[in-house]
Amino acid sequence: MRVVCPECFASYQVEAVVKNAVLVCHKCNTEFDSYGNRVVAGDATSQFFQTQEEKAPTFGIKDLMQSGMNKRRQHVWLWMSLILLLIAAGGIAYNWNLWSHHGVFRGYQLQIQSSAPILDSDWQVNPESVHTEWIKRDDGSLALIIEGEASNLVGYPLPPPELNITFITQTGQNTEVIQPITEPADMQTLTASPYVSPPVDKTPVFPLASRGFILVLEDVPLSTQHIVLHALAVQHKGKSRL
Repeated sequence: MRVVCPECFASYQVEAVVKNAVLVCHKCNTEFDSYGNRVVAGDATSQFFQTQEEKAPTFGIKDLMQSGMNKRRQHVWLWMSLILLLIAAGGIAYNWNLWSHHGVFRGYQLQIQSSAPILDSDWQVNPESVHTEWIKRDDGSLALIIEGEASNLVGYPLPPPELNITFITQTGQNTEVIQPITEPADMQTLTASPYVSPPVDKTPVFPLASRGFILVLEDVPLSTQHIVLHALAVQHKGKSRL
């Protein structure tokens, strides 16, 4: 089939008429359809092809390079994340002993594992809170009063600890005494002879909180120079102390 350009009347031989096809004259660059009708900007045919051209995806060498760079970046971030994870795991493993005694970790461990033992390191006697005083009792004898606070260092409620009292003497024959924390005693109880200890305090100490104590010591070595206090963990339901 022969098609003639409507502008310069150049003729072209086409094999078949294609609907909505746009032909371009090689001589005058006029656009016309398969039927020889000029294609004017804004008509339906022109708008159809312009829409198809706008929707058509473009993909070239630049896109291929960009795609390769994005893939390489993804691999780099993946390897960096893996390396950081390995470094963190190695650090935790290397400092496991320190981590295992951390207050937050210990609280979480005690919360999810009911059989986990309470450690002496879960407690601390606050040195600033400790002070001693001699009192005269009803029978004229003297007794040593030690007051202070023991702090729960973990994020979990614990039963009050026992207190290990070490008397450091001039002769080097140190003496140790273990006493539980009792409920508060009034002055009449403290000065009575013989001393009758109040009931043991079994109320759990809140996480990261402190519990005050008053100890009455009747047989203190006369050559004592220093007194050292350490908290000893009391286990739940009679579990042995570590």
